[in-house]
Amino acid sequence: MLTKRVLGSVVLFVLVTVASVSDGARILAIFPAPAKSHQIVFQSLMRGLLERGHSIVMMTPDPFVTDNPNITQINWNYAHKIVEENFDVAKLRQQNCNSLDIAMGLLKVTERFIRAELAHPEVQALIRNANDEHFDVLIVEYFQMTPFFAFAELFNVPMIGVTSIDSISMAHQVIGNVMNVVAHQEMNHKFSSNPNFFQRIEAVVTKIFIDYYLIPREFVKYDRIIEQNFGGNMSKSVELMHRIDFLMTNVDPTMGFIRPIVPQAIQLGFLHVKPPKPLPQELQQYIDGSRHGVIYFSLGTLIRSDSINQKNLKIFVDTFKSLKYDILWKCDSEVDLNGTSNIRISKWFPQQDVLAHPNVKLFVTQGGQQSMEEAVDRQVPMVVIPFNFDQFGNGDKIVERGIGKSIWMENLSTDSLLSAIVEVIGNKKYKRNIERLSKLVRDQPMQPLDKAIWWTEYIIRNKGASHLRYKQARMPAWQYHYYDVVATLLAAALVIVALIAYVVKRLLSYLLLRGPWLAALRVKQKAL
Repeated sequence: MLTKRVLGSVVLFVLVTVASVSDGARILAIFPAPAKSHQIVFQSLMRGLLERGHSIVMMTPDPFVTDNPNITQINWNYAHKIVEENFDVAKLRQQNCNSLDIAMGLLKVTERFIRAELAHPEVQALIRNANDEHFDVLIVEYFQMTPFFAFAELFNVPMIGVTSIDSISMAHQVIGNVMNVVAHQEMNHKFSSNPNFFQRIEAVVTKIFIDYYLIPREFVKYDRIIEQNFGGNMSKSVELMHRIDFLMTNVDPTMGFIRPIVPQAIQLGFLHVKPPKPLPQELQQYIDGSRHGVIYFSLGTLIRSDSINQKNLKIFVDTFKSLKYDILWKCDSEVDLNGTSNIRISKWFPQQDVLAHPNVKLFVTQGGQQSMEEAVDRQVPMVVIPFNFDQFGNGDKIVERGIGKSIWMENLSTDSLLSAIVEVIGNKKYKRNIERLSKLVRDQPMQPLDKAIWWTEYIIRNKGASHLRYKQARMPAWQYHYYDVVATLLAAALVIVALIAYVVKRLLSYLLLRGPWLAALRVKQKAL
């Protein structure tokens, strides 16, 4: 009898699962950041959801090729040109611009591409015909780009926020994840996980500046964009941020992204990493034939090669040509290679597949999240040259885990780069550490993509996740951190001290002016 009940439960579960897949949900997906490294993460999630039978309308600067009829892609590829013409983080970094100037430049260009993306005719048609459309969930890139969150309110659907890297501190705060600015620094802070006193002061002051000046200032601009595109009845940016039902951050705690998180959030990581594929024949032969092994060098997709100044280009060339190893250099600009025989340059390499080759000894990288994950998965130690944003923190994590070295641009020289490369390749501890870390990352009950899909379908099935919401996340900071309680106790203590001081003062006054001993003293004085 028990066996029949168990069998019946299993059959029911299978039927429900099959039904949920075959029915298929209609998903609106919005990924506005014109950054290919971000988009490959989101593409992986979209492909997985398509395989589950869901229908998707996706807005993106990087549409992907597919013959699946269940996806409609709104092409925002012009957003890349807006960024390229108005923001060059590599140049700013090499000019020693401070983080604030770089952040302000990024915010300006972000507003530009947000306006341009919302102005797309197909997007405007979707907004105008909202009453004729139906979606089951909105999946949106969750930073502070609030105009896109308005689609959740427009279609009255749950909102899943997803990131390709770690979330900004405000996103963690909104859902209630622990965000102590000293323990969990903002991703663009340029100091280690163990800040000194002055760095802690900088972190706190920066956080106050961001929360009470910068974000409110940007939200005023975004609220105007929301009103222009969705009308005056739409909620403001702050409320739209809090409309989130679930947050998926593409970071793995094994890599050092550890913080207390609420049930409304999950950590993924390695979402885009795929099993290696065979290399093109010529490239395979080149790496196979390398006598001492290959170093792979790439600064990612956001750092344009033509933005690297001549001084740093010379450092790279001089360092590489002095090595016995062969170099594969992903570079989309002309570089003078006269006098070199071991450097091969190409505008593109199949990075994941190159790193999977056993003859690749080292990855010299800018420390982007996706590049770091690919290196860990393929067990290739790294030398990181961070430029901005999360790359500094990623460099710290690589050093802390003993899987590579990190060199900041202001410390970059032929000697420093050569020393780091020789150390990481020559010292076998880096290879052993990354092999161990790779095994730890893979040792989990559910693959990241399967985990992301399961939670997406969970939100769809349950029409949101209000039951997982940490309501205390909306408590004012002065209540959450019990500043009012501390202030009251301090005030009470001060009152008690003041009362004691007053009583003591009055008592001393009485004793000095009216005490019996004073009368005896006066009699004695008269006798004298």
